[in-house]
Amino acid sequence: MQTNDEQILKTEHLPWPIDLSWFFLQRKILKRKLPLLASFKVTYRCNLSCRACPFHLRAADDKAHMSWDKAIQTLAALRRLETRIIVFEGGEPLLWRDGSHSFHDLVLYAKKHFLRVAVTTNGTLPLDVSSHTLWVSLDGLKETQNALRSNSFDQICSNIAKTKHPRVFIHCTLNRSNWRDVESLAMWVKKMPTLKGMTVQFFYPYNQGEDDLSLLPEERFAAIEKLLKLKKAGFPILNSPGRLKAMIDNRWTCYDDILINIDPDGTITKGCYVKNRGKINCDACGFTPVAEASGALDLNPKSLYAGWKLFIST
Repeated sequence: MQTNDEQILKTEHLPWPIDLSWFFLQRKILKRKLPLLASFKVTYRCNLSCRACPFHLRAADDKAHMSWDKAIQTLAALRRLETRIIVFEGGEPLLWRDGSHSFHDLVLYAKKHFLRVAVTTNGTLPLDVSSHTLWVSLDGLKETQNALRSNSFDQICSNIAKTKHPRVFIHCTLNRSNWRDVESLAMWVKKMPTLKGMTVQFFYPYNQGEDDLSLLPEERFAAIEKLLKLKKAGFPILNSPGRLKAMIDNRWTCYDDILINIDPDGTITKGCYVKNRGKINCDACGFTPVAEASGALDLNPKSLYAGWKLFIST
């Protein structure tokens, strides 16, 4: 006999043009507060100790690593909530396994039941996961990356050069130590044939043991001005100009109900990415993915195009 979770997950999602149209119709016309995407942390375990990250510091917690059964139960709960996109993260998600089940099994399972599945990885393991979208966290070229992210640059470069994944992007978190280097990183990304572009966000201070790398207001302004110039010059920065400008003073409309957070203990939290993970301070927000998704919900053409480039186009 099938369990309720199995019955829910057995239903297939619609083709993306129909499914996304139906999603926006429900959100905009029927006023249903459906979540668009889930930030799904399968583990806090990580093989790096990055200066800006508080999550690897939780690796010794009692419930720092999700079981296969809990993952399947959680995916079923997300289907009940009509979530469209799953973004697996960590810690380092590619390290996840439970018994005979590997992370690759979990991705394949999720792909059967959700419109799109993405993964954010530190890039130090082979980039052979079969997600629709794959983000590699890279915060600069060799000297900068190694200082911020545990001497990982050479291994990441090797894995990027070898990958056959069709949709790999760099994701850079700009902070006090690296924002001046974003142009050199953008030039490097543009030259890499296996990369489709890059996205950026801004360091958020959790104040939970990570280094304080917060940008000063004038530094954030200068960084965004630089990003806008690079984008206009043809560099593959996929954040939309309007959402980048909105991040200068964080006075944009945030629809945080489009987001759901999943933590390794199975906790499901609706709302801001920081909710249940730290203290929320909207003035310090650096989460451009939420800003972009909120723009898309307002039917901003350039935010919609950014989403299409990241999740749909080949």
